[in-house]
Amino acid sequence: MAEKSEIFPRIDPLHQQDIDNKEHTSIFFKTFRYSLLVARFFRLGDEELVGVSTPFLIFDDEMYQYDREHDSFIEMKEGFHSIHASIEQVLHQNEELIERYVEEVDRLEDSLYTRKLSPIFLDVWFDLKKDLTRMDRLFERTEEAMRAYMQHYVERENFPMDECLNIIEHIRRYQRMAGLNTIKLDTLYNYYNSLKNDKINNNIYTLTILSGIFLPLNLIVGFFGMNTEGLFFSGNAEGTMNVIWILGMLFFLLLAIFPLVRLIEHYILSKILGRFNLYHNLVDNIKKFSLFNKE
Repeated sequence: MAEKSEIFPRIDPLHQQDIDNKEHTSIFFKTFRYSLLVARFFRLGDEELVGVSTPFLIFDDEMYQYDREHDSFIEMKEGFHSIHASIEQVLHQNEELIERYVEEVDRLEDSLYTRKLSPIFLDVWFDLKKDLTRMDRLFERTEEAMRAYMQHYVERENFPMDECLNIIEHIRRYQRMAGLNTIKLDTLYNYYNSLKNDKINNNIYTLTILSGIFLPLNLIVGFFGMNTEGLFFSGNAEGTMNVIWILGMLFFLLLAIFPLVRLIEHYILSKILGRFNLYHNLVDNIKKFSLFNKE
């Protein structure tokens, strides 16, 4: 363990600020006397995803990791192996965390496809989208810093190349996971909007049907409500009942026409033609494939 007062006088003041900066992005600096590697990963805070920047100072014969909790430097006694082991440990924690995010995305996807939508669907979607996008960007910058670090020390005889390549491969894999699930969230959002649009269209269709039913009825009522001479049934004692029968029959006739049209349309498209039945097509194709193999 080394105090900051021992290490800071040996490095540039700008790099001292970089080490103290909790929000510093992943980067690799090299000078004639030392190198500074800042590896930024993440952890889950109380209510959000929190970035964690870990600086590593590499001198010719000494290597240190800055411990923010104790505000001091930990000596890496096994050199590059200790640095890589520290990074691998954080990567393992990040792997578990990103797997939890992937599970949440799958759960959101299942709820959408089974039409069991949560009232806060968009809030959950936004949080997942925001955090996975941050992960993707964070892993990309960390990979660039690790590659620059590897290229600088690749000629060192004691540099464990395989360990560094393994770390870079893990970072790249986690970045792909974050990127693929970000794309999946975009697809879910588009599907969610399609469902909302379908619902709005169905509501408009229902209102159109109601308007189509009651508009002729209103026309008839308005006609018989005119205050003119010689109106139909004006002198008939059963005139009111006749008008009620006309309105009732017309109402039920119009009420039956619209569902009947939709039923006929559905029957023709789905049953007679059969081209729009997904499962029917799949079964037919499987049967054809099985017969082909038998021949």
